[in-house]
Amino acid sequence: MPLISRLRGRCYCAFCKTERSVYVKKHIDMTNVLGAMILAVAVAFVYYGEPDPRFVVLFGLFVLLGEAFVYLRWRASMVCKLCGFDPLVYKRSPERAAQGVREFYQEKSAKPEFLLSRSPLIEVHRREKRQQRRQQMVKSLATREKVAPPKSL
Repeated sequence: MPLISRLRGRCYCAFCKTERSVYVKKHIDMTNVLGAMILAVAVAFVYYGEPDPRFVVLFGLFVLLGEAFVYLRWRASMVCKLCGFDPLVYKRSPERAAQGVREFYQEKSAKPEFLLSRSPLIEVHRREKRQQRRQQMVKSLATREKVAPPKSL
């Protein structure tokens, strides 16, 4: 267990290939354990008025809470904020990861501010909109031809 570990790192999303900042610290290190110990002793001293051996319970609680928060922060930073890709889900099930990106895209594309973002999924959105416009144009031309009587002189 290192004394101090690096907190953040830069990496590239495997799906959209954009560079992003992620937390690389997956577990607590010695400085966090030392901080939990100092906090437990201080809380025990304030609560009981003298050094008390019950600080060990507080120490264990603070270490567990610290580990949980650090791990959850690491886990939340693994999901790409631009495309919704989760590499940890992809390792277990590529189909679930694809479904997650699809749901992320559908949710984001419904909002107008999505078009102002720098998401790589904007091109997919524009392509779909273009295709929908073409289909509507073809449909409207087909209905016009059916409704309009032929011109005869």
